[in-house]
Amino acid sequence: MKKILWLGVVLLSLIYALPIFYTVLNSFMTPAELAADGLHWIPQEFNLQQYYTLVTDKAAYFRYFISSMKITGSILIGQIVLGICAAYALAKLKFPGSDFVLILYILIILLPYQVTLVPNYLVFETFERTLNFTILDTHQALILPGVFSTFGIFLLRQFMRDLPKELIEAAKIDGAGHLRILTKIVLPLLKPAIFALVILTFIDNWNIIDQALVFIDSPENQPLSVFLRMIYEGDFNVFYAGATLYIIPAVIIFIKGEKYLSEGLVIGGSK
Repeated sequence: MKKILWLGVVLLSLIYALPIFYTVLNSFMTPAELAADGLHWIPQEFNLQQYYTLVTDKAAYFRYFISSMKITGSILIGQIVLGICAAYALAKLKFPGSDFVLILYILIILLPYQVTLVPNYLVFETFERTLNFTILDTHQALILPGVFSTFGIFLLRQFMRDLPKELIEAAKIDGAGHLRILTKIVLPLLKPAIFALVILTFIDNWNIIDQALVFIDSPENQPLSVFLRMIYEGDFNVFYAGATLYIIPAVIIFIKGEKYLSEGLVIGGSK
């Protein structure tokens, strides 16, 4: 039974990994090989022509790459800072309505993000008319909903909820306030949960597409995920090289934090 289960897991992993292998291998093919009929996996001769063309003729690719890093990095920092503070309040501070707030967060998590696209658009539109401040068609339209996502708060709260009460009580006896308790005691213990949040948030927002298409009209303000579609439709000969470079940051951050991701999700889920 264990062997069958192990075989099934390996088979399923290969199925999920096949598109990545196909993309990477095709990035070393020449335009003639890409234009050939049929499905080809192994290049006849490995070359870097696609990457060279991408660097020399598609310099805009790297501008979009930087834009995506800016958007994703801003969302990451905002989610971590707000998530830690809000999670600490929900997990360790008792205030009127805290249970209602938590239930509300859970309900928001259960909503597909497509449901919130139109309300977010209307809020941004109203905000622009009222305060004469541009949000739509800028990176802020993608960053703000990402920063205030409730997923990070819920994940950190689950992890933080069952941290030893004795540590916090001892700190209070020593005269430590909530800010010092949070920074000196809670934060060092949150490392697995924070890494799990970083990985999940990075992958989710690095691949952002629907929100960008709804909130941003100007092509130059689009993230790399949308620009890749333009390359696919406009210059298929360098698409696979662009797609390969696109997945590298997500793969690196996943490999570096995979141990913390497993630990953070297991502990957070068990709470």
